[in-house]
Amino acid sequence: MAPSLRRALTAPVTVATFLLLVVPLALGWLRTSLLSPLALPGYLIYTVGSAIGNLLAPRFDLWVYWIPFLAGCYGIAVTFGYTVELVVDRFESL
Repeated sequence: MAPSLRRALTAPVTVATFLLLVVPLALGWLRTSLLSPLALPGYLIYTVGSAIGNLLAPRFDLWVYWIPFLAGCYGIAVTFGYTVELVVDRFESL
């Protein structure tokens, strides 16, 4: 049986993935000395989103792109969390 969307939205895997994508980049954005290699996935998502956002609306400052970045990271985290919950359900049903 497929996991419910509500369960995937709040699964621990979803929250952990979201935090893993956002926190290292946010720490590096606040203070450059805190930037670590863990920020690379979030940085890639932020760079691609900023490039697309700059094409659509070139007059915005870069801090404005944090809103779609957070939404995109949560979408990726929910997709990953749903997939993990689906795999866990499959293995439990065996």
